[in-house]
Amino acid sequence: MNNGELNLIKLKTKNNYKKRQEIKTQILKSITQNKKIKPIYRSYASIMLQKRVLTKYKFKHVCLKNNRHASVLNKFYISRHFLKNLALENRLQNVKLNNW
Repeated sequence: MNNGELNLIKLKTKNNYKKRQEIKTQILKSITQNKKIKPIYRSYASIMLQKRVLTKYKFKHVCLKNNRHASVLNKFYISRHFLKNLALENRLQNVKLNNW
């Protein structure tokens, strides 16, 4: 495995971990806000929310073509370098270049 594949695997595992943690916090928040649940469970959920350590993992978008994780456009999941190469090869339709 080369470095690009390893970085891609690391980013995917971090993103999956972050998504699972967000789901858990959403569940705990919904338990604390629900008035029909017993107060004991609500207070326990609020304590668990206070004890949760905020993770420092951030979502990083990865380019689908060359596995770069820097300067990736959110809408297309393509890095700006790959987009520039496509534009220089005239493979983009209805796109005008602006001083490249």
